[in-house]
Parts: sequence; structure tokens; C-alpha cells
Amino acid sequence: MIEVSRLLVSEKLENKNLRHRRRVGSAPVVVWCTTRKCNLNCMHCYSGGNAPTDGELSTDEAKKMLDELAECGSPFMILSGGEPFLRPDVFELGSYAKKIGLPVIVSSNGTVVTQEIAAKAADAGFGYVGISLDGLAETNNSFRGSGDAYSNALQGMRNLRDAGIKTGLRFTITRLNCHELPQIMDLLVKEGFHRLCVYHLEYAGRGRELMNNDLSPDERRKAVENLFEKTVEINRHNHDLEVLTVGNYADAAYIYMKILKEDPQKAREAYEHFLSNGGEGCGEKLAYIDEKGNVFASQHMKTELGNIRERSLKDIWSSDNEFLWKLRHRDKLFHGRCAECRFLEICRGGSRARALAVYDDFGATDPSCYLTEEEIIKPVREEALHD
Repeated sequence: MIEVSRLLVSEKLENKNLRHRRRVGSAPVVVWCTTRKCNLNCMHCYSGGNAPTDGELSTDEAKKMLDELAECGSPFMILSGGEPFLRPDVFELGSYAKKIGLPVIVSSNGTVVTQEIAAKAADAGFGYVGISLDGLAETNNSFRGSGDAYSNALQGMRNLRDAGIKTGLRFTITRLNCHELPQIMDLLVKEGFHRLCVYHLEYAGRGRELMNNDLSPDERRKAVENLFEKTVEINRHNHDLEVLTVGNYADAAYIYMKILKEDPQKAREAYEHFLSNGGEGCGEKLAYIDEKGNVFASQHMKTELGNIRERSLKDIWSSDNEFLWKLRHRDKLFHGRCAECRFLEICRGGSRARALAVYDDFGATDPSCYLTEEEIIKPVREEALHD
């Protein structure tokens, strides 16, 4: 994640840790597909299905997984799906995670979140719920295959907020909806919400069918620049809106170059921040476990690494697996633009899932990179990096 508002608006970057830091030797953050069951049919869903499958982890098996994550030091777990609030024991599992000291956040479409469900979520100890909304009413409803998805999701967000749960909005940006992002940001201000995560489209599941409607490099650059400008505008008009981008570390390079023009000292701090952040964390600080216990490097990469019913996650994560080795030594495998890029150490090649989907080549450039050739070539003098 790129902490856009923190980097562009805060006077200092230290002393404001908005994110969990991965401790050396700890387990990864795990995204868990609680169930494939879902009440919507979203055109960009990475799971590619909305019906429950046989063999989903039982309550006891899920608790065992939570125990292991807590014991190994995982910073938190993300409950995903499908729609997590359609899993009958989700509140029991949330309460159990709270009991053993494992923070849990939820990724939901929001449409099923009644006042009762919001109250149960608060009692279960869910600290944060991210609700997916991909445009204003007509656009969002088209994305999700439901005529009332927008109104129901917005009401779900209100119910969660009123129950005392920190609630944010998740927006996946494409050519079909990028023009509505400023209005979505205005909506958050009007409604009193304080967090926005803007996701770059990953080419997984149904998302592969949207590749032709993804942004071109020039369109993406313009959309990111507009997002940055709107973020500054909102935060400087006395509304605290935390804005983050997810899934494209070209954003890190671009925001660094933007800060450098105005404040070299702050640019140095930003660069150090990106170095410690480590770029895309798939296979290193992020893992995905599906509804049957199969382990993957991320929800967008379908190379199976093992199953927690047969082996512990710790054993799977520390195994001599070729795919994991590639992810953890990716810097040695790049060619083309990535190999030549002066920002490789903070971007780490961006999304390997997109590169594999488009080129079937682990070392290829992320097709969503929007940096120019002039920007990626290392200059004679590295401006703020080594002053």
C-alpha cells in the first residue's frame, strides 16, 4: 500500500505509523477466503465464482489456523470471500481471534450489512471493515450485477460506522469508472468516512476479462495525478481522509518524484519509507488461503503451495518451493525495463500476477507501469537519494 495522504499532506513522515510493520521472522498477513458464497456477481472478482463449494474449512479447522497465525506472530488477518458476512460462524471466529490476540479486518461488499450484523461485527471485535464500491450508483450496480448494490453497500457502511467500527471504501480503478473517483471522494467527505483504498486492477479470476478496459499508461498516470491532487485538496480543507493506493508500486516512484520537486528532505524520508515497506509482498509478507485450506502466494496467483489440512502454514511458508523462491529473489530475474529501472529497489517489479497473466513471464515488466523511459533511467546524479 502507498500511503498517499500521509506522504503528500503530513509535514513529517516519522512518528505516524499508520500500518502494521512485519516483524522479522513473523508469519505473513493472511487473506483468507472464508467462503465462496456471495450474493453478487462482480465483473472483476478474483475468486471467479459466487457459489459455496464442498469442503470449506470447518469452524474448528479455522480456529486452528487462527491459533497458528497468532503463535507465529502474524500482524493481522483479512477475512475475504466470497462475502465473509454470509459465513454462519464468522462472528464466532472473530471473537475467537480477538480472544487470542489476532487482529482481524474484513473485506466485504457491504450489501448484507444490516444494523444487526454491524452490531455483531462490533461485538466480535472486527477493528476495520473495507467495503467495495466501484463508482456511483449506475456504474457500481453494473460492476456488481445488482440494481441495488450501491444503495445497500452505502447503507452497510453507515451501519458499520454507527456501530463504532472503522469503515473504509475500496475502489478498483479501470477505464469504466476512473472518472467517478473524485465524486466518490466527495461522497466520503459528505458521509463522514475517513479512509479510501484505490486498487489497481489485477488480472485474476473475472478480472482477466476486464484487461481490455484497464487503463493505458497515460490514462493511469492522469488518474493517479488527479487522485493525488484531490487528496491534498480534501485534507487541506479540514477533512481527514486517509487515502492509499494498492497494487502498483509505480505509484511509489511517481509520488517520490512529485515530492522531490517541492521538498528534497521529505523526498529522502519518503524513499526510506518505501525501502522499509518492501514493495509488493506476495510470497513474503502476504499469503492467501482459500476456502479449502489451499495456500497461495496471493489471491491473484494460483500456484498452489500446500494445504493447511496436511501441513502447517509455517512449514509450507518455509519450504523449498520454486515459486516462492522466485518471488523472494525476484530482483535477480527481471529483464527489460524493470532490470534497468532506478526505482527497482522500492517497486520490486510491481505486480507479478499481471506480468504472468499478460506475458507468461515471471521476469517481465508489470504491464501497468506508467513511468516513462526518461524516469526509469538512472541519472548521473541521484538527486535526493544519496545527498
